[in-house]
Parts: sequence; C-alpha cells; structure tokens
Amino acid sequence: MIRSFRLVDRTASIVAWPLVVIVLALLTGAAGASDQVRYALCDVRVLYVAEDAETIDWPTLYYLNDTYGCRIDLLIVRSRAVFGKSVRALPDRQFFVHEYYLPDTSLVWFDSLSAGLLAERYPDVLLIESEVHDALVTAAISHMTRLQPTSQRLFGITAGFERMAYSGDSDVSSPRIVLNGKELLARYHRRMAEEISSLLPGLDVNGITAQQLTIYRPLPGYQSSDSAGADFLSGIAPLRLESIFERHLDEGPRQQTVLRYARELSASLHASRQAVGRERVGLLVDSYRLLRLLTEQVNFGPALDSFTDFKPYLRDLNARIEKAALDAVGLQWQGRIILRDSPDGPKLKFVAALSVNGPQEVEIGAVRFHPYWDTVAITLDSAVGRIAPHQSFVREYLLDVNRQYLESQKPESLVFTAQAAFGSVPLTFTSAVPVWESTDLSVAFEPDYYFVPPVAKLDVDRVVSSMTLRAVIAGPRGYSGVVRLDLETPRGLYAGAYRQEVQLEPGSTYETVRIPFSVSNLFELGIQPLVITLSGDGRIVSADTAHIRIAACEIDDKVTIGFLPDTTGMLEDVLRLTEAGFQPLTDRALLTADLDVYHVIVVGSGSFRSYPSLGKLKKRFEDYLSHGGCVVVLGQPADWPQDILPVSLIPVHERVGKDQIASLLPEARLLKQTNEILEDNLFASFDRDRIVASAIVAPAEVIYRSGSGASLLSVSRIGEGQIIYCGLPLLEMIAGLEIEAIHLLANILNY
Repeated sequence: MIRSFRLVDRTASIVAWPLVVIVLALLTGAAGASDQVRYALCDVRVLYVAEDAETIDWPTLYYLNDTYGCRIDLLIVRSRAVFGKSVRALPDRQFFVHEYYLPDTSLVWFDSLSAGLLAERYPDVLLIESEVHDALVTAAISHMTRLQPTSQRLFGITAGFERMAYSGDSDVSSPRIVLNGKELLARYHRRMAEEISSLLPGLDVNGITAQQLTIYRPLPGYQSSDSAGADFLSGIAPLRLESIFERHLDEGPRQQTVLRYARELSASLHASRQAVGRERVGLLVDSYRLLRLLTEQVNFGPALDSFTDFKPYLRDLNARIEKAALDAVGLQWQGRIILRDSPDGPKLKFVAALSVNGPQEVEIGAVRFHPYWDTVAITLDSAVGRIAPHQSFVREYLLDVNRQYLESQKPESLVFTAQAAFGSVPLTFTSAVPVWESTDLSVAFEPDYYFVPPVAKLDVDRVVSSMTLRAVIAGPRGYSGVVRLDLETPRGLYAGAYRQEVQLEPGSTYETVRIPFSVSNLFELGIQPLVITLSGDGRIVSADTAHIRIAACEIDDKVTIGFLPDTTGMLEDVLRLTEAGFQPLTDRALLTADLDVYHVIVVGSGSFRSYPSLGKLKKRFEDYLSHGGCVVVLGQPADWPQDILPVSLIPVHERVGKDQIASLLPEARLLKQTNEILEDNLFASFDRDRIVASAIVAPAEVIYRSGSGASLLSVSRIGEGQIIYCGLPLLEMIAGLEIEAIHLLANILNY
C-alpha cells in the first residue's frame, strides 16, 4: 500500500541565519513570470479595506503590485457569531487576502483583528472606499484610520486614500489621484484570471468591471502631495533600509559599516534589473551575500532592537531577496515522501530532486533526515557532487521508521535537508511535511447560536419541545468518502437520531445534516456550548462550537410575519429560532400580494438593494398601515431611499456607549408588552462603544435616543398601524445570546 503526502518545498538560507523561503516553479502562461527583483526593491505595504469581493478595486491593487512591487494586504470583514480568520496568499506575487469574522463591532474584536493582521508591522498606505454600508466594515475603517505611529514601531500608516464614486463630471483637480481604470483592467485581466480564483474562490473574474477613471482623494491626517496627478507612494521611498540606519543608528564605525552594506545591496539590486545572463545572476547572488553580511555580522544594538517590527522587516527583506537570487540561479528543489507497508513494517521512501536551470553549476553536499523524536540527524548521503547547468539530480532513500512515529500529527514531523552551494554562497534546502495531513474538509453549525424556550417545571427529567440543529460539511468538489459526525452536548440537552456517518460524493461541496434535539429541566441556565467534530480516516479533521441558552421569545400563534431578508441572512436564522410563522417576500409579492395577511412586515438591513419595486410601494404601505399593519425596519445603511415609507427616515451610523443612550419613554408599551425590558441588561454590551444605525425618524415617538439625538428605537403611528424603527444591532446582540435583546424582539413582533 502506498500513501502519498502533499509536499511543501522550502529553501532555507545560510545555516547560521534561520530563514526558510518557499521555492516554487516560475509562473508560466499568459501572465508571465513574477519579477522577484521588483518585489525585493520595494518594502512598501498597502492595506485595502473591502466591503465585499465584488466592489474591490482590483485594477488599482494590481497596478501598485506590478508597477512598484508593493505588498498588497486585502482585508475583508464579515459577520459571524464566533471570531475567526483565514488567509489566502500568493507569496511569489506579494498578494495576501485576509478574511476576518467578527461577532459585532465591539472594540475587543478589532483589537484581536489588529493583533493578527498587524502583529508583524503596520502598513504604509491605507486604501478605503468612499461609500461603505456595512457596519462592521465602517468600524474596521474607523479602527484603521485611528492607528497612530508608536515609539515601538518603525513603520506606520503615512498615506491614506479614499476611492471616490466616479461620474462624468467628477472633480479630477488637485488633490486627486486619477487612473485609467479601463486600461488597467485590460492590462491585468489575464493575470487576474489566473490568480484571483486562488485568493477568493468563487469570485467570477469576468464580472469584475472598472470605471473609465478611477479617482482617489487623500484622507485628512496623512501626508500627501499637493499637486494633481500625485501617486500613492509620493513621499514614501520604495526601499527604506538605508534610511532606517541613517535615522536610528548613532554616528560611528558601526553605522558606516551598515550603511555601506545597505548602499551596495541597493546598487546591486538596481543594476541587476538592467543586466542579463551571468551578470544578472552574479549581481543578485551578490545582493544575497551582502544582506547575509548585514544581518549576521552586524550587532544593531538596542537602538533598533527596541522596535518590534525591525527583525520581522529584515526577515521579510531577506526572504524576498533570496527568492530573487534563487530564481535567477534557476534552482528548483522538489522532494516527495512515500510510505510503503511491508512484511517487516512500514518503509519510508524519500525522493529528492534538484534541477539547475541557470548558467552556473551547483554543488550538493549532505542529505539528512531529521526525526522529531531524536536530536541527532541521520545522514542519508554524505557527498553527492556537482550538478551542471540544465541538469537534474534525482535520488531515492529508504528508511525504517517505527509505526508509532508515523501516527504523529506534528506540523513538520518528517524533515529532510540537503546542503548545497552556489559559488561561495551556502544554501540549505528543506522538505518538511506532516506524516498525516487532513483533507480540506470542515464542519460548521449554521447558525452557531440557538435560544430555546423555558422548559415546563415537571418532576420528570426528560420532556420537552423538539428542535433542530443544522451542521454543514464543506469539502473539495472532487472529494469522496465517508466522514463521521460526533456531537458533544451540555447537561440536559439530548440529541435525537441523525446521520453520524455521511457519504460525501464527488461534485458536492456542501452537505447539510439536521440534528433533532430536545432540552429538559436539567438544562442549566446561562450560555452553554455545543461541540461538533468531523472525523475522516479515524482522525478529527474539523470541529465547530455553537452556543445555546434558554430564553423566552414568545410570539403569539396568530402573528404571521413577512420579511425582506437582510444581506447577512441573520434575520431568517433568528426568525426560525422563534418558531413563529414567517415567510420571505419576493419583489413581485410586494407589488401584487395581499399584504394584509401579514400582521408584521420586517425589513432587514440593506434589503432594499434586492427589491427594485420598493420605491413604488409608499401608497401600498400607507394602506397596509392604515388597516392596522405593522412595519418593522431594522437598522439600515446610509443610502436608504426616502420614498419607501410614509415617514422620513434618515439613517446615521455612529459609535455609541452605554452612557450616550438616553431613555425618553421608559413606560412605553413596547418595553412592557410580553416581556418587561430591563434597560441595564439590554445595554450591558455597550460598556464598550458599538456601531449603531440610529436614524432621524419623523414623525415618531422616540423610546431610545443616541447622543447625537437620532432614534435608536421609535414608534411612528400611521392610521391604525405603526412603523417601528430599531437601529440597535439587534440581530448581532441576539447572535451573542443577549437575553434582553431576545425579549425585545418578541415585544416588537407582538406589538
């Protein structure tokens, strides 16, 4: 039996400098090979905060990456009940996509975001959109623009730009950066088609469009050029190694030595861009040697060691220059590990292959195996010899390995190294893989929060209402096999019969498993965890945690609810948990259906963008309200149209704290009917400022008001009916299982 393992090929630098750089084959095809020298000559990082994948200004990002060699960090913030993150990257292209999942707009989550995204260093250039509607993205932009340079960091955001909506009469005078969006899209379309599917799977590259002109204006508070046609890097040197030493090292022999190396390094890199053949290879290898001397033989002292981002900066610069040198030399290292069962036990075979496609021979020395369970490396080959240009070295090595070590799931449990030298420059190639790698499978609760009604006080310990959990298994389209689901429940919660073993078929990327459950009076109060694990081949490959609590959300059986889904889908999830009768409305139903069959119509946040007919319904809503209907409008983005309802409603997104919320009608029926709302508990999560979608509503009886004077909760009487506006982040609060938010939802739907 043969088991193959996906191999991550790495190439490390000089033995004394513990740096590992991934060595990949040069990109081929329409987009052409990446210019690693351009990336080595630029240490500028650009952070682009995106609202959604479809509105990202890809042409401008590719322009910055290709023209200057800037590293691009693309931040996408999404809503989810549990904090999480994922990163997809094209390291060879210096392109990184960071997706962060935040439960709400609390500062603690953005501190966690900063700790992950900006731990290594701050970006130099910040790019944002002028029209942002999502509260999480607005809060993320606000957080990034408040980041200030610190005494512990060398780098900080020194330039910020906002992309403006373009129209034929847009102002392109100073200060503005104006790019030809159509031309840039055409220039980089082939490269985008190759790369974006890896960065954001599912995004249709052919659907990406660009305006004729792309216009950015400088954000206040950052340095910018006063002249028209200024570029994003005006005032920022592409490579700042030399200036760092000039500013932060005291004058003397050490500074002069370091500056000499830095100047020679920069000159050698620039000269290599004009050279070809052996001359270019020699210049790049010399650049690599100079950086090695700079980082290994010079003690920078406390003046630079006190900066937390200095050493990460040097490591990153070393990796980019080493990659440029190795690409020029034409070295391609590949390793393959095969595990074979035999009558004498498992046999491990390592196949090593090194190709030299450059103009100079490479010498290969010892090949070693580094077992994680021992401190002594095993030498497999002591002297291999030389590899001539355009030749390859391939050799197999067989090892006896105890089976118990092969069950390890250590990230790098099988490590092989090969010593090499290019001229006088030593190199260490490393192949490291885990013995067993999980398939790219995942499981998640949808949603990952649940509230259940209180249980009747009976003497028996098992009673009760039956409910359903939903677990979604996601995997590669071509995967097939049997996986197992296991559920861990808190005391008093009992799972019914469900598919524990699931057969995944090729072509299916998602499989939903419904798990019936019930609760008894043994279920404890407070928030309790639910854990589901996904196993394949006898090993856990994924797990997810949901939270559940007992909370009364009693909706009258006679109440029927029609709703316009919000952009996140949370409204439908929450309504399903209430066990009320509800139905999503289509655009056609709004025009033609009998609205009077619904006691309540709930308008989700941002839903108007999917309902083109809303602008024609003002009179229908007036008739519906006059006959006793109720329209509930949840917090809306700032571009809410004004001709939908028979009231004036102007949303204003703002950040408020508990002490900025005023209660104007504490005895309002909305706060007493069904459940009595305890104000201190309702606003407990506002101890830290939260983003709210307050609004100027007129006419209206304002129950809660923000510090700006806008309504957070109001009732507008229209005939026999009413319009209720709730600008509190009610759905996010319910996702956090805040019990007063659940009670308030019941009051609103029963009103």
